[in-house]
Parts: sequence; C-alpha cells; structure tokens
Amino acid sequence: MKVLLVILLLAMPFYIAWYYARMKSMLAAWATANRLTILETRRGFFPPLRMLLTTSREQALMHVRVYDESTHRIRNGWLRLGSYWWGLLDADAIEVRWEDA
Repeated sequence: MKVLLVILLLAMPFYIAWYYARMKSMLAAWATANRLTILETRRGFFPPLRMLLTTSREQALMHVRVYDESTHRIRNGWLRLGSYWWGLLDADAIEVRWEDA
C-alpha cells in the first residue's frame, strides 16, 4: 500500500507537466490550423454557463485572446480542449465559443 502511494506521489509532477504541455501544444496547433496568433491565454473562472455545465473533469477550459489574420481583428473566446470521455488524449477535440458571435 505504501509503495503504491509513493509511486502515485512521484508520478504526479510528471502528469502535471504533461497536462500543461499538452494544453500548450493543442492551443498552438489549433491556432496554426485556423490562422490565428495567440495573444493571451488564461484558465478562466467565469466561462459561459452552458460550457461549464457540459465540460467533464478530463477537459480543460481556457479563455483566449487571438489575432485573426483573415479578418485582421482581435477576438476573445472560450476554448474547450479535449473530448468528454478522453480529455486531452483526443488532440482533435477543440471547441471554441467566440464572445463577439
């Protein structure tokens, strides 16, 4: 039992590092695919209620501020990274809700 606890405690920093690296790489890939330049990202405290209620613990919600190269304007929005069941393991599952839409 103690061995399992020690293994879990040693693995936690690696999981946290992987989690944040995965979020960063997913954001970068999403921005590149949509011709956006990321200006600011933060873990938001007040996402839209509909997104908050339909997000699992495995997913991540981020508030982003980006420069849209196609329209030449700055946009703000909320991103949900990962799928409901697989979380950040599903790199293609990214949903955005723009604040100006």
